This record gives sequence, C-alpha cells and structure tokens, in this order.
Amino acid sequence: MPIRKKDTARALGLLEEYCTKLRKLEEQQLKTAIQRVMGIFKSNLFEALLDIQEFYEVTLLNTQKSCEQKLEEVNHMADKWEKSVSIQNSELTHVACLVEEQREQSSSDPSGTEQGESSAKTSEIRNFL
Repeated sequence: MPIRKKDTARALGLLEEYCTKLRKLEEQQLKTAIQRVMGIFKSNLFEALLDIQEFYEVTLLNTQKSCEQKLEEVNHMADKWEKSVSIQNSELTHVACLVEEQREQSSSDPSGTEQGESSAKTSEIRNFL
C-alpha cells in the first residue's frame, strides 16, 4: 500500500497526541523514542522520498500520459528539486559562516566582551536548525 503525505500527517498527529499522554517518569524513554521517530518523519529526506514515490505513481506509471508529457514533468520536478537543494545549500553555507565567525570571536576574545552579539548569532543558528 503506497504511503501518502496525508497519511503521514495523520500518523504524526496521532503520535503527537500519544506523546502528550506520556507523563509518568517511566514513560519518558518511550516519549523520547517516539519524538525521534517524529523527527525522522518531519525531515527533508523523508518528505523527498514521499514526493518521489508520489511522482512515480502519479506520473511515471500513468499509462495515459505520453512519453513527452512524462519527460516534461520529470524535467519540471528536477528543476524544482534543484532549486530547493540550491536554497538549502546557501542557507547551510550561511550557518557555517556564522559558526566559524563565532568560533573566531570566542578564540580571539576570551573575556566575552562581544557576548551580546555572540549570543544573537547562537540564537540565529539554533533557529535555523
């Protein structure tokens, strides 16, 4: 049975609801493990896999579409994914620069006089992640 995005969204909702019911101390390991699974479901890779599966089923297996139509849709999806990867790479480069800049400031100024600016950058990095 193929997995659909709406099915994964529903499953995530059920897992989140279940997690809210886990309050006892002995249930915390289970809650943490479920949260790890939810993180995987929310990841970009998992979303991309769902996109690929859906694209394969809806476009490539569709016998009513011509080879030319399939080619056009494949090229459209490739362009879309390449743009997405390009944006993500530029964001990661920005974060890497911030981290490096913060390291350099920390090593050159151990007294912490730039602490306000440093904590603002740390906050920006955490928000990105």
